[in-house]
Amino acid sequence: MPELTKEKFYKESGKTYDKNDPEAIIRYKNVMKWIKMDCEELQIYEIGCKFGELRKMLINTKENIGYKAVDIDEGTLKKIEGYNPDEFICSNVNEGIPFDDKTADYIICLEVMEHLENATFFIKELKRVLKDDGKLIISVPNPYCWSELFGNMLKKNDTQGHIATFTYQNIVALLKFSGLKLYDKTGSFTRIPMSRRLFGKPFIVSTNFFFFTRNNMYLIGP
Repeated sequence: MPELTKEKFYKESGKTYDKNDPEAIIRYKNVMKWIKMDCEELQIYEIGCKFGELRKMLINTKENIGYKAVDIDEGTLKKIEGYNPDEFICSNVNEGIPFDDKTADYIICLEVMEHLENATFFIKELKRVLKDDGKLIISVPNPYCWSELFGNMLKKNDTQGHIATFTYQNIVALLKFSGLKLYDKTGSFTRIPMSRRLFGKPFIVSTNFFFFTRNNMYLIGP
């Protein structure tokens, strides 16, 4: 069987992405709650930006925001309104993050780590780019969410390119090895069972409940 590269996989996956993603919007709203907007200027980097929808929320909230983003699929980036390759960078972060040391006030990394081979290397790269008082916001799928548990029990194939899972204990251990610490944690949403089958699309509700939340989100810093 020929090897499937990450670039090829996400090029094909990018063709199915939906700009109107209510699940992503819930995560973005949680991100906005953690960002302190009272600073005079902010430099924010986003890893795995897809269509750059978070950028719209940021610049609609505060004018003096410097924003740059990375995604592995150039085709997805080119669909962004006002696309600029210097602002939206096509790069595989398995190989490192294309930003200078200590330049970010915040790094936003939502639903990315589960796709990467070396989480320790990645976290250390994020730390390298963070300012001394910077913050990292990450989200990862909750391995104890009911849908994840059932999917594994029924041996369903993964279709999203997930090659790793992270419990709370795993996250804390990764941070210790990287000289970082956890400041806050929250959940995201759950999908209402059978809603897609009955209504043609999944219904979602915000929740922090351990076995329901689809993702765990973490606020991290030095």
